[in-house]
Amino acid sequence: MKSKKIHWSPAHILGIILLITAFAAFFIHPLLAVALLLFYIVLCVAACFFPQTNFLGPVISRGHTGKKDVALTFDDGPSEVTTRKILDLLDRYSVQATFFVSGLNATRSPGLIKEILRRGHSIGNHSCTHDPFVMMKRYRLLYREVYEAQSVLQKMGIDALAFRPPVGIINPKLPSILKQLGLFCVTFSCRARDAGNFRVKNLAARILKKVKGDDIVLLHDKPPRRSEDDLVLLQEIEKILTGMRDKGMRIVPLSELIGKEIMKVKRLI
Repeated sequence: MKSKKIHWSPAHILGIILLITAFAAFFIHPLLAVALLLFYIVLCVAACFFPQTNFLGPVISRGHTGKKDVALTFDDGPSEVTTRKILDLLDRYSVQATFFVSGLNATRSPGLIKEILRRGHSIGNHSCTHDPFVMMKRYRLLYREVYEAQSVLQKMGIDALAFRPPVGIINPKLPSILKQLGLFCVTFSCRARDAGNFRVKNLAARILKKVKGDDIVLLHDKPPRRSEDDLVLLQEIEKILTGMRDKGMRIVPLSELIGKEIMKVKRLI
């Protein structure tokens, strides 16, 4: 029987080293051992908020093409109110994006899922209910959030390969769950801190000010919290599209930017 290769994360390796060191330090000074263990705990907690460090496990947060290419991603949809308008806008500029959808919203709008694919975009797993505190919950609940969203998409004929955690936070339990479900983790490297389309004014300026080659740009296709901002959101996204062009940047599919397929489509219901 062929044995499975064990992949150790930096957290695992450092944890073992610090545990051995703390054991030895205990005989020198007990408080030193406690300090080493507390340091490790703080490091793990900090890594949850900075997944791009890959400390807790492999996370893709940007491309490595070395070119002035970027990828656009939209979280939290699909929304009948907003997503269709964004799709029309992307069509006008011949831009392909990736939509990280929640299982709950996908269930509500299966026709919109098909429309996203029909227009040449990709779909990723963004958990079932988009609970912003899901990474603080126990293993079983976190597994269910990822698994149920995956099941919803599979029933629609989509085998998502990429998972984006809600609000971009991870925890030490996530890598093993994704491995079991055949997913890899994708976050982002450029965002406007729009709080899920709560702050859409000057959205484009905040993105264009810092965007650079190989960035994965985070946007949202959920309705703005104020209805009067619906038009503003579309105008800001269009400014991003034209602004990228003016900066000599090329918007490419996420799969091209990171060199990995985002999904596989078997059939569409």
